Amino acid sequence: GVNLGGWLILEEWMWPAEMEHKGIHDEWSFIAQHGGPEDERAKQIMRKHWDSFVLEEHLDQLARFGVTHVRIPLGYWLLDALYNVSDGFVAGGEFYLARVVRWLKARRMKAVLDMHALPGGQAKNDGFTGRRYTDAMFFKETHHFERGKRAVEALADLILKYEVDPATSGVVVGIELLNEPTDQHHDGELSITSFYEEMVPRVRRKLRSDRYMVLLSFMDSPHVKSAMWLAEQRERDPESFAGVVYDAHLYHSFGDNTAPWTSEMDKCKTCCRDAHLLQGMWSRRIPVIIGEYSLSTGFAGWQAEGLMRVQLENQLSVWNTTRAVVGSFTWNFRIILSEINPDMYREWSLLDLVHSGFLPAEGVYASNLTHPCPSTNRALDEECPAFDETTYWDAKCEWRRKLALKFDVAGEFDLSEDPTLQPGQVGIVELDAAPGSSLCATAVVAVPAAISWLARR
Repeated sequence: GVNLGGWLILEEWMWPAEMEHKGIHDEWSFIAQHGGPEDERAKQIMRKHWDSFVLEEHLDQLARFGVTHVRIPLGYWLLDALYNVSDGFVAGGEFYLARVVRWLKARRMKAVLDMHALPGGQAKNDGFTGRRYTDAMFFKETHHFERGKRAVEALADLILKYEVDPATSGVVVGIELLNEPTDQHHDGELSITSFYEEMVPRVRRKLRSDRYMVLLSFMDSPHVKSAMWLAEQRERDPESFAGVVYDAHLYHSFGDNTAPWTSEMDKCKTCCRDAHLLQGMWSRRIPVIIGEYSLSTGFAGWQAEGLMRVQLENQLSVWNTTRAVVGSFTWNFRIILSEINPDMYREWSLLDLVHSGFLPAEGVYASNLTHPCPSTNRALDEECPAFDETTYWDAKCEWRRKLALKFDVAGEFDLSEDPTLQPGQVGIVELDAAPGSSLCATAVVAVPAAISWLARR
């Protein structure tokens, strides 16, 4: 799958020429710069963007690439039932959403509708909420919280409306209630868990579990606290929480891209670390969707020949072979690249990577997804460092080196466990060690006389 981000919610870095380069940080400010939500200038530029950012030809290219599902982020103001001009957003986006759903139907593609932004903002200082707030006011003020509940129900009603229309029926297969809420508000009266505990049953009364997934996003790390809560809810209310899927977002940027960097570090993160970041869910038999991930490394080295293709295959193969993972959506299908620096965000733009030759046009179909990270040619069980469900999302990852050392036994090893091995004999030691670490490992020594013993150094 792939995200259709930057379309129904503007983000400054995804339209740098009109936003980032002009110091405009969110859609609310963008509309204000063009006269406000009732000004014709603002209406025209938003309608032009909605009309041109997602085209039928884009969906054709995505289908050829191997995309079967899209995740569509949207803001509460897009819904006609919730729209209020005082929020500062332009009306009319719902029309373009319905058009894309019809286009998806014609291509037998499916969609998840993601409530990406709620009143007051569920995260602070983030443009994806539509309007950057200095705090997550959605969890601070009751009227925002209650209005957010109405927004989710209105989105469920819109999905039902699509279902009774032959032109759009069967396309939407899931709803996401809340995107990337700040974990500071995990518990409490106005909190992530209280919102989910009330809204999952309310949504389930509208959208049946045998037809629709309900995605729940969490931002804790490690994913233990939220996974334990969801496991408890599934046991407490199995009817409402049937078909509820944990949405995990895994990136190698935003603080995970610390220098010095090598492409092998990124490969290690994907092939060794990222599956363990999901252990909190799969160990409790909770289904997981990777709602957002990217090929971004956070460094200019992404342009190395073949790296993007390897990154794609590594990540898709891990998602395809990790227990309980039921799907994934890369971010993003495209970016409006800046003419000033077109390579700045190219690695985030799937279609631009294809058009530029960094990825094949049939990328998914050209990938080997039968086992994790096939192109690394590494024995992952032996060369991955140790991780578990307590691993943080930005934990460093370096391959363990398998060293073969040939030596003449000169008595420097403790021979007490096998006195038959005498100084002067020749043996082979295999040691596993992470780069830069002290060499301290259990080793197996083989000598011509087929003697094996354990030594520590």
